[in-house]
Amino acid sequence: MSELSSQNTAMVTARNISFIADGQLLLDDISLSIASGTVTMVLGHNGAGKTLLLSALHGLIMPQRGTVTGPTRQKQKMVFQKPVLLRRSARDYFEFLCPGLDDNTVQNWFQKAQLGPRMTTPARQLSGGESQKLALIGALASQPDLLFLDEPTAHLDFGSISFIESQITAARKSGTTIVMTSHNRVQAERLAEHVIFMENGKIVETASAKTFFSSPQTKAAKTYLKHY
Repeated sequence: MSELSSQNTAMVTARNISFIADGQLLLDDISLSIASGTVTMVLGHNGAGKTLLLSALHGLIMPQRGTVTGPTRQKQKMVFQKPVLLRRSARDYFEFLCPGLDDNTVQNWFQKAQLGPRMTTPARQLSGGESQKLALIGALASQPDLLFLDEPTAHLDFGSISFIESQITAARKSGTTIVMTSHNRVQAERLAEHVIFMENGKIVETASAKTFFSSPQTKAAKTYLKHY
């Protein structure tokens, strides 16, 4: 099993999980343990299995083999690269993601994300950056123990990227365990404490972020870093 940190209690653990779809082995006997209160970056080429791994750890897909243990679904959130927005206002969508908050708290989250004037706008009319910020604040407002982020800043403007990264950092400081994917090497180096590198549905290498980016151990990781 890949132990990403021996100093922290594991927040989520996978043991020998495999996932098969249409006769293809998409996750291949994966075992890992992600330490509580850390930012772990899952890296790899398109098709490596990164999103599937996050979905399996979050319980959105059920592996045919192996087990996953972690906090209850109520204490986890996942933000997708392209949020699925419902036919309701931005505020109603936020309250769907995180029900029960008082009016001042809701407004404070919207102001923090610079979405105050957009509260009554239909969620599906928001820009890409606004949609992603809305999905993120809806996830963070519930104060999850575990947060999965799948390419949360892909194709976004600088302002949206800066806000999302600042919220990731703040959530980490407050104790949230974060597992995310990114194709942005600079972002990965900036945010990650640990790295899981995948290829063809397998975990090829795990290391601290400092070690992975300065001296990767496998040929696959070295090749990947030459191109990102």
